[in-house]
Amino acid sequence: MDSAGGRFKKVVHNDANENASSEDKDSECSDSEKIGFIPTKKDKENGSTSDSDEEDETSDKAEAAVTQMLKEEEDREKEVEDPDYSNAYSISTTEEVTQQASQPEGKDFRVHQHKCDSQSPEIRKHVEFLKKLRLHIWASLSRAQYVSLLKDFVESEFFVIDGDSLLVMFLDEETQYLNFFYQIECFLQDFTEKGAKYVIVFFKDAEQMYFPYPHFLFLRTALVEHLRHNTGTTIHTEFSSCLSSKWEIFLKKSYPYFIIVSDIGLTSLQTDYLSILIAHSLSKKINVVLTSGQEYDILRVYGYHVQSVYKHRLFFQKYGQDLQYACENLVRYKEPFVCLYEHLKLSLKSIQKEVHQTVCLLKQLWPEGSDIRRVVCVLACAVGLKIYSNVLENSDTSMGAKRKQSARGRSKPLSSEEAADLCRMQCLTVTFLLHMPLSQRAQIRIIKSCWTKQVLPLIKMQQLCTHFALTQLSCTNDWKLDLTYLPDLNDDSLLINLAHYYEVEYTEGLEFKKELGKEMENEYQRLWNTVTKLAVKYSFGDAFPIRKTSRLFLEQEQTLFRDYEEEIPNIGLISVKSDLVEKYAGDVLKDIPVLESNDPAVTSLIKYKQFDELCHWHSGRPLTEEYERVRCNADAKSKDPEERRQIQKLQPFRHFYGSTLEDSTSKIIVHQEDVSGNANLAVKKTKKKHKSKAERIVEENNRRLKTKEEKKEQEQWKALCIPTEKEIKANLSVGITKLEKFLKTLKSKSVKFSVEMTGLSACLEVWKEHCRKQGNKSKDFSKAVQVMRRIHILLEKYQDLLEKPHLQKLTRYLKLLGFENLACSLSGQTGESNDQNISNYAVEVGPARFQLQYMDYYLLRKESNDPDPRVQHFIPDTWQRQLLDAVDNNESAVIVAPTSSGKTYASYYCMEKVLKMSNEGVVVYVAPTKALVNQVVGTIYNRFTKKLPDGLVVCGVFTRDYRNDVMNSQV
Repeated sequence: MDSAGGRFKKVVHNDANENASSEDKDSECSDSEKIGFIPTKKDKENGSTSDSDEEDETSDKAEAAVTQMLKEEEDREKEVEDPDYSNAYSISTTEEVTQQASQPEGKDFRVHQHKCDSQSPEIRKHVEFLKKLRLHIWASLSRAQYVSLLKDFVESEFFVIDGDSLLVMFLDEETQYLNFFYQIECFLQDFTEKGAKYVIVFFKDAEQMYFPYPHFLFLRTALVEHLRHNTGTTIHTEFSSCLSSKWEIFLKKSYPYFIIVSDIGLTSLQTDYLSILIAHSLSKKINVVLTSGQEYDILRVYGYHVQSVYKHRLFFQKYGQDLQYACENLVRYKEPFVCLYEHLKLSLKSIQKEVHQTVCLLKQLWPEGSDIRRVVCVLACAVGLKIYSNVLENSDTSMGAKRKQSARGRSKPLSSEEAADLCRMQCLTVTFLLHMPLSQRAQIRIIKSCWTKQVLPLIKMQQLCTHFALTQLSCTNDWKLDLTYLPDLNDDSLLINLAHYYEVEYTEGLEFKKELGKEMENEYQRLWNTVTKLAVKYSFGDAFPIRKTSRLFLEQEQTLFRDYEEEIPNIGLISVKSDLVEKYAGDVLKDIPVLESNDPAVTSLIKYKQFDELCHWHSGRPLTEEYERVRCNADAKSKDPEERRQIQKLQPFRHFYGSTLEDSTSKIIVHQEDVSGNANLAVKKTKKKHKSKAERIVEENNRRLKTKEEKKEQEQWKALCIPTEKEIKANLSVGITKLEKFLKTLKSKSVKFSVEMTGLSACLEVWKEHCRKQGNKSKDFSKAVQVMRRIHILLEKYQDLLEKPHLQKLTRYLKLLGFENLACSLSGQTGESNDQNISNYAVEVGPARFQLQYMDYYLLRKESNDPDPRVQHFIPDTWQRQLLDAVDNNESAVIVAPTSSGKTYASYYCMEKVLKMSNEGVVVYVAPTKALVNQVVGTIYNRFTKKLPDGLVVCGVFTRDYRNDVMNSQV
C-alpha cells in the first residue's frame, strides 16, 4: 500500500517539477499567501499556456527574490545566535517550499481567510513553538516500532481513526470519485473482517483548512455522509478539535488503545494540526499508529506504532497553553470570501445562504424526494449559475471604466451563457451516470485535454456549492433522499469526454439537438428544467441544444483513444475435474462462471513446463529431507564410544526427570502374543458366584449398621429442621451455607433427600416474601437462583426417591417462578395454570436465559459414576471411554478437547498397548514445543520399562534442533 507521504508527493511534487524550468523556488510568505489551491497537473499546464500573466509573474518573481534575500540575511543572524536553529529551520522549511511550488500561478480562484502580521511578537513566538512541536513529533515518530496491530492491541479494545488522515491517505492527483471511495471502503473492510473494533472521528475545525481546496472539501463532506449512511461504521463529527472538552471526555470514557493518524497533511497548516493531535494523544496515554507504511496479510495488519511515554506527558504539561494557542490560530479564520478572476468577490456565507434557500425551493418542486445525484446536480448548477450571474452583474455596474483599465493581462471571465453551457453538460453527465452501467463507463476513452483557466474557477465554485448542499441535506430529515450513490456524484472523465465531443467531434451540436434516446432525453430535460426553475429571476435558455456558445472549454492537446475492440477480460475459474471438488461443492458449481478452454487466461498456462523443485525459493539452497538436516546427538545403534557415553548419561537423566513429574512407579511391559483378542476382557463384568455363609453374615451386619446410622441421622435432622428453616428465612446466604455443611456430614441418601426438600420450601418462602416487598420494583434474582439450584439437585441426585407428591410439588414451584414449559415437561401435562398469584412471583425471564445468565457455576455437570478398570486414578468421561474402546478395537479417532481434559492420558494408553503388542509397532506423538517434548519423553521413561532387542529403545526424539533414536524406537 502506498504511504500517505507517497500519495502527498503525487499531489504536490509533480506540479513543482513541471514549473522548475520556468520559475525559481518560491520564497516563504505569510499564512494568507500560503493558502491556495493545490492544482492538478492539468491546472498547472493551463497556467503555463497563458501569455497574459507574464507581467504578473515577473513582478511576483522579483518580489520573491527580494523576500528570499531578506530571509537569508535573517537566517544567518539567527544561526549565529543559535547553532541549532539552522538544522531545525532547514527541516521545517522543506515542506513549505514544496507547498509554495504547488501554488497556482494564476489568480483566477482564491479563497482568502485571514492575514497575520508575521512580524508581531505573538506570531513569531507561535512560529517558534511550531518548530519545537515538529522536532518533538519527529523525535517520537523516529522511534516508532513496526508491529502487528490487531494481534497486539485490538483483541479486547477498540481504536480511533482520524478521518482527515484517512482522506489524505487515499488522495491522489488522478483520483476519481468512485475509486477514492472504493479504496477507503476496502481499507475499512479489511479491518472489520479481521475483527477490529474502531470509530472514525472528523473534527469540525479541520474543515476550515479545506476551503481553499474545494475539490478536497467536497470529497471530505461526501465521505462523511457516505460512511454515516451507507456503512455500519460509527462516525463522530461532534468534536470541535482535539483539545476540546468533549473530546477529552470521550477519551476518558472509551480509552482507545491507539489512534491511526497521518504525520503529513495536504498543507503545512494541516501538518501542524495533525502534529498537535499526535502530541495531545500521546500525552493522554493513547498510542499513535501512522497511516503510512501499513501492510496486510490474511490474519494481521502491520503498522508503525508509537508508544506513549512519560516525556510526552511532560511536553504537554510544559507547552499546554502554547498548544492551545497554536490550535486556535490554525483554525481561527475571519469570514472567508472567494475571489474569481482577481476582481469578482463573494462571501462563503452568501453561498451557504443561497444553498439553503434553493434547497427549500427544491423540496417544493420535488416533494416526493429523489436520488442524491439528481439533487446535488441541480443544486450545484442552479446555485452556481445564480451566484455567478449575480456577481457578474454587480461587477459590471460597480466597476465600469476602472475595470477596463485594471483588466489588462487578466483572464476574461465566462459569460452567463457560457456558464449555462457548462452546467447543461454537467446535467447530461449525471444523466449518463443514472443510465450507463459501470462496465461501459470502464471502457471510456482517455482524453488528456484539460479545462481552460477560465472554466476552472466556475468548477471550483460549484464544488463549494456541492459541499454546502451536502451539509444542508445532512440536516434534512423531512425529505426522502436516496443516499446510496453518494460515492458516485460526478465523473470528471465523462464530463471532459462530453465537452470534447461537442467541441471537436460534433460541432453541429451548437445548432441542432442530438438524439439521446427517449428515456435519457426525458431525464436530462427534467434536470435542466429544474435548474431553470431554481434559478428564479435568471433565464438560461432551453435544454437543447446543449452547446449554445462557441467558446472552447478545453485546452486542445493530443487525445488518447482507447481501442474499442479491446474487451474487458472474462472473469471466471479455470475448469478442474476433481471428484473431491464436485462432491464438496455440489450444485454450487453450476452457478460459478468457468472460463472456456480457448480463453487467453487458460491458453497462457500451457507454455509453462512442469518441473521438480530442487532448491528453496528464497535462498537457492538444495532441498533436503528434514531428517537429514537435523544433527543426531545419540543413537542406540551407534558403536562410537563417545556416543555410547552420551547415551549412558542421557538415559538416567530421563528417568530422573520423569520421576520428578509423576510419583507412580515404572510399569514393566511384557510382550504379549495377542493383546487385541483379550483387550476387552478387563472391561467385561465377571459372572456372579454363589456367596458363602460368611459373606452373607457380613452383608447382614452392614445392613443393620446402616439402618441404625440412618435412624440416628433422622433424629438429628428432626432436632435441626425448624432452626435451620428459620435461619434460611432470616438470612438466606448464611442459612444455605449451614444447610450444605450439615449435608456433608450425612451418609444416608434418604435423610439428605428430606433435608433438600425442606431447604427448597424455605428458599421458596424467602423468594415469595421478597417479591411481596418489592412489588413492581426490580427483584434480586439470587434468591430465585437458590430455588432453582435446589430443584436441580433433587432432579439430578435423588431421581429414584422422587414420588408423585414430590414431583407435583416441584411442578408447582416451577410454575410459581413462571417456568410453565419446564413444569409441563416435568409433570407431563399441558395447558395454562389457573392460579392468579403465579404472576406475582414469576421472574419474567425465560427459563433457559435465566439459568444461563444467573446460575453460573451452580449448573450441574453430568458426570459418570461407574469406574473403568483401564483407568486407575479417576473416573473417565464418556468420550474418554469411547477413545479407549477405539484403541482396544484398533480403530481410528480424532479428539478435539480443551487443555487439561485428558487427551495426553489417552495417548499413554495407546503407547502401552503398542508396546505390549510387539517390538515393531510405532506410536508417533507430536507436541507443539520442545519443552513439552522433553516432558512427554521423561513421563514415558518413568511409566514404561521394556526389555527390547539390542539397538532398539522405547522412546526417540526428533525436533528441528536435534534427533536421537528416531528410526529405532517404538515411541
